[in-house]
Amino acid sequence: MIPLFRVAKTGVYASIQDSGRFGFRRFGMPVAGPMDQQAFQLGQEIIGNAEDGNALELFLGGLTLEVLADHRIVITGADLGAVIDGEEAAPLWKTFLIRQGQTISFTQPVNGAIAYIIPEGGLAAEEVLGSCASYPRGLIGEPIKKERILYANVPKKERFNRGLRSSNIPDYGQEITVELYNSPHMGLFKQSSVETFLNATYTYRGGDRMGYFFGGPSLEFISSGDIVSEATQFGTVQVPSNGQPIILMADAQTTGGYATIGTVAQEDLPKVAQLRNGGRVRFTYRMQRNDEQD
Repeated sequence: MIPLFRVAKTGVYASIQDSGRFGFRRFGMPVAGPMDQQAFQLGQEIIGNAEDGNALELFLGGLTLEVLADHRIVITGADLGAVIDGEEAAPLWKTFLIRQGQTISFTQPVNGAIAYIIPEGGLAAEEVLGSCASYPRGLIGEPIKKERILYANVPKKERFNRGLRSSNIPDYGQEITVELYNSPHMGLFKQSSVETFLNATYTYRGGDRMGYFFGGPSLEFISSGDIVSEATQFGTVQVPSNGQPIILMADAQTTGGYATIGTVAQEDLPKVAQLRNGGRVRFTYRMQRNDEQD
């Protein structure tokens, strides 16, 4: 292991994540893993890491890292105003060399909300149940704190820098449309509320890795929205008694007792993850294909 970063200043929230902890939901253990699977996986491919690589996931910025060793990294996901030594803008979506003694600071969100800092070979992190994905609610891993030393798994290799074509870089809009799959609980909602849901705009009011809260026209139930607890997942849209939708995120609990009004299509989850407070969402239902109906 090579000492790579010293955390000089903590950000809003940062943790180490890999692709997730699979096979344990029946025991109540969430998958965790990256909030934006697309940005995470593209970063691993750009830097040349294995599929089981990991990354430092950062919300909104504020983090400053002191570089302790020469290395190669890539930053993907949101543009959080990354600068080197307080002056030079850090490259995004392409690999670059960092030098001992430099600092990398993430000053403010410019586009999107969540960035990934991925060293060549990944970060050294303890595995629990086959994964190093942090899940502090389950006492697995912890948020990144000041003065913590982060270690690289391997020394820098002699490779050419590589990156993503600009035309392929995601744009994280704050006015998005999200496709949903139907919920089996649609009959619990007043039809007028379902129509309202599809014609209104909902505003992101805040949240965390467990769930994002949205505000807008309240959804009304025919009688009650309470259900017997059933399985939930990343993307489940729950509606509690206040009628305001919640989209469950990467650290989603494995079961829930609120009625649901849909599940976000997997390809739209990154758009949701990258919202900032005040971001606006419209919902639509995905038409089933013939092969899904058979």
